[in-house]
Parts: sequence; structure tokens; C-alpha cells
Amino acid sequence: MLDGDAKGPAERLRELNEAGRDAQMSKHRDRTFVFVPTWNIETWLAYLNGMTVDETNRHYPRLARQRECQEHVDELVEMCRHGGLRQPAPPSLVAACEEYHRLTSAH
Repeated sequence: MLDGDAKGPAERLRELNEAGRDAQMSKHRDRTFVFVPTWNIETWLAYLNGMTVDETNRHYPRLARQRECQEHVDELVEMCRHGGLRQPAPPSLVAACEEYHRLTSAH
């Protein structure tokens, strides 16, 4: 998990892949989930709380405790399993669900 920040998810993934090649590391992408929220994970958590989010906004509320995200994770897994993200879904979260499907359907 890494944030896209000002570069965006696609560029951050490109950088990650390039760094792996430069370090002559095997990515093992067939077994590794890589998720890139545009600015931060709080955007996804706000979406999973029922908010309509805008990925150009980087300021969404943080959880009081990190462990409070478990209910959000469970909801996201269910949405991804059933291919039913509530619309409008953040594009970076759509990409994460596609990554989830790619890896879970390959095994």
C-alpha cells in the first residue's frame, strides 16, 4: 500500500515497478496485492463510511484508532468479491478491486 499523492496511482505503480527492475528484484506480482489510493487511505475509508468522495481532495477524517478500519476492510472485501462498488466509486478503489480480482481469480 502506498499513496499516489500528487503523482497519482498510475505513476506511483510505474515507479514501484521501475525500482524493482533497477534493484533486479523479482516482483512476484502473481502473489502480491499492490493498492494505491490517490492521496491517502482515508479517502477510501470515507467512501466505505457512505460518503461521496472526490480524489482531488486529500483531506478526509482519520480514524481514532487504526484497528477501527477492520469493518471497512470487511465491507470492501465483500464489495470486491461481488463486483459491486457503490457508485460513484473512487477510481483508485476501482483499480484496487480489479487487482483483487486479478489475484484471487488466478489461483
